[in-house]
Amino acid sequence: MGTHLSYADKLILAPMVRIGTLPTRLLALDYGADIVYCEEIIDHKLIKCRRVENDILNTVDFVEIDGTVVFRTCAKEKDHVVFQMGTADPQRALKVAKMVENDVAGIDVNMGCPKDYSTKGGMGAALLQHPEKIKQVCCVLMNRHSIFCTHTFCKVNSNQ
Repeated sequence: MGTHLSYADKLILAPMVRIGTLPTRLLALDYGADIVYCEEIIDHKLIKCRRVENDILNTVDFVEIDGTVVFRTCAKEKDHVVFQMGTADPQRALKVAKMVENDVAGIDVNMGCPKDYSTKGGMGAALLQHPEKIKQVCCVLMNRHSIFCTHTFCKVNSNQ
């Protein structure tokens, strides 16, 4: 992840559940998107995967033990794709970031999803209730020099 993403005057494909997959991201790039996000992938799920270079499709796949592809990317989007993870744990976040860092342009920690599957695990919008945890996750990721964290801004009132 050597590139630095600039968001100024860019067309960006936002992360979307069940559709932020490689085919959609490639279409978005073909139609002029500058930056594309994958759908939120939960840290626990990716940690169970292994990275596989798929020579048939010319992709990099993160595959579960049963063969299910959890995340797929390719060289065409490498400098444009942001990996969005659902996490509530600094060490798991770092482990996932290390797994994908050579295949993506940036890492985004989801702090906005209000859906139960995310908030029940303390992720997504639930993180906003725990500013210290946000700080821990962001610090551990940003202290890793090869990882570029996207500009996900959260306004947290420190006087509360």
